[in-house]
Amino acid sequence: MRGAHEQLATIVETVAYAGVHDPASHAAFRPGGRAALMRGRAGLLYVYAAYGMYPCLNVVCGAEGEAAAVLVRGVWLVGEPKPVLGPGRVTRALGVSLADHGRSVCDERFAISTVRVAFAIEQLPRVGITRGVELPWRFVVRERQP
Repeated sequence: MRGAHEQLATIVETVAYAGVHDPASHAAFRPGGRAALMRGRAGLLYVYAAYGMYPCLNVVCGAEGEAAAVLVRGVWLVGEPKPVLGPGRVTRALGVSLADHGRSVCDERFAISTVRVAFAIEQLPRVGITRGVELPWRFVVRERQP
């Protein structure tokens, strides 16, 4: 992923949110306003302010009309010795702001490409929320496989 600052990064931690039946999803308890974008087409950026302060980057991933998104919680910036962890830190590192809400991942400011590299990915319970914490929808890259 390439953010607004032309910073190359690999996504190393994500958390899934699955719409109106997911108690931690904004679509379940805050369905209007910015969260309405979660029902848009896959590939749109849903950016909201956590605690009214920290922009958080989500990518809409469900079928249009279905509210689903993936929160980017961690990235590894190319050339850096350790990953940037935490959704607020990720947006700062990539130069993402609330103004990016509704943009496409295909927008010229964001270039997402896939690279075939084998990683060990650990599936864990979600963190940083109070509802739906038991769901193992947090995915973390632990190590590169040979």
